Amino acid sequence: MLKTLHVFGAIFLLGGVTTHALLRPMAARAADVAQLALYEFAWRVQLATVYVGSALVLITGLLLWIGHFKLFTGWLLLGVLLYAAAMGLDGAFLAPNLRRARTAAGEASSAVAGAAMTVQLVAWLLLVVVVFLMVARPF
Repeated sequence: MLKTLHVFGAIFLLGGVTTHALLRPMAARAADVAQLALYEFAWRVQLATVYVGSALVLITGLLLWIGHFKLFTGWLLLGVLLYAAAMGLDGAFLAPNLRRARTAAGEASSAVAGAAMTVQLVAWLLLVVVVFLMVARPF
């Protein structure tokens, strides 16, 4: 049951971040009204999938780690560190940026939009590496 919830949480989390990575370029090219609607949709995705998935992954992952694995397993420590880095990027930069963008007519400048897209893709890549580490258990 715990593993199933953990996998569902990972699906929600990675799916939500993937949706953000796809929505951000579309919103940058859209008209003002459509842009506002896309940012509002992205915020709802953030609440519904990214936050719920992150909470599920964190809680069930800790319970699985304590109950089934040695404390200092290499692939597990690396996965936890990369997960913390991805969630730090999301919490420190992406979520506040998304909240501001959905209330305004878009992101302030192309530099901010470019930085947001770069951070979004780095967070997505970190989560893909975490999924690989959890599935393959390479070391």
